[in-house]
Amino acid sequence: MKKIVYFVLPVLGTLLLNAGCQNKEVDPGTTFKNDLLKKTTGPAVVGDRIEFAYAIGTLEGDLKDVRAEASIAGGKGTGFSGFSWYTDRSTGVDKPVQTAADTVTNGAVSTASIIDVSKNKAVTLRYYYYPSEEGKGKDVSFLFIGTSSTGKEVAIQSPAYRISRMSMKRSLVLTDGAKAYVSLADMAVYSKAEVEQNNLASKIDFVYIYRPTLGSGNFAFGHALVAPSNADYLKDVSLPTGLPKTRTAIDKRVDVKDAQLRNTAGFDVYIDDVDLEQTTFPSAADYAYGLAADQGAFVKTADGAYAAYVYVNAVNNTTKSMTISIKQIKLK
Repeated sequence: MKKIVYFVLPVLGTLLLNAGCQNKEVDPGTTFKNDLLKKTTGPAVVGDRIEFAYAIGTLEGDLKDVRAEASIAGGKGTGFSGFSWYTDRSTGVDKPVQTAADTVTNGAVSTASIIDVSKNKAVTLRYYYYPSEEGKGKDVSFLFIGTSSTGKEVAIQSPAYRISRMSMKRSLVLTDGAKAYVSLADMAVYSKAEVEQNNLASKIDFVYIYRPTLGSGNFAFGHALVAPSNADYLKDVSLPTGLPKTRTAIDKRVDVKDAQLRNTAGFDVYIDDVDLEQTTFPSAADYAYGLAADQGAFVKTADGAYAAYVYVNAVNNTTKSMTISIKQIKLK
């Protein structure tokens, strides 16, 4: 536990956790301090979370509890983690240590109680906020409060963060001839039977197929997203009854990356609202073939109601499948 104390106290003493947050002036002689760091850098989007590190430390009495008040209630999963993290000096690996219990979220307020108070004179807790549908397009801010056994409180207010109008869904698995029908409105993939049984034909924007080669010339085709309007590429597919021949605009891109859709660390490049709102499709086709991992396509529904970026996480020639993640925005 000393490693946690040694890590946090210098941060609190010098107030270095100021990235992305507003720090109040604190008397250097104060024996009870707090600070805040916003760890995530991407858009605040439904389907992902905002992560904060809230640090508190005291030289008088014991730490008692922490509280976070969001200006807009978050979705499922919002609240404090009961664990702090420290780096094992012998291995360099980050390890969790439980430093809090009774982590509860009621509406917009999340609380946690500090445990082992005789040892934990300083802790850094993670707070996770999951944007909700109700918050789309609005600004959210957070007030963090720490309490000690002496009855004293410290508080720090975050800036306001705009919640994206986008929705995001990760790791949708498409399989040729099975789960192959994608709805941008639903952010979901269906089988032919599901489309027919649930009367979803009007919601399908594109179909996934895998063909190593295609046509009389046997040209390389591979993994593809095809709009229902493209009869040539779908001529050997048994389509759901009543599927409209809608021409979804599909613009294949090999140069567009997104850290949230990729869901891996290492770079901070993101698709934001404006990218989907202002993307044009002057020469878009109704298909994209030869798709590979780390590529994707901008997509716009035939009725112009939704725009999206479809990112390819993985492809598998053997199972004739592709894993995708989607960011989508409602345009009208």
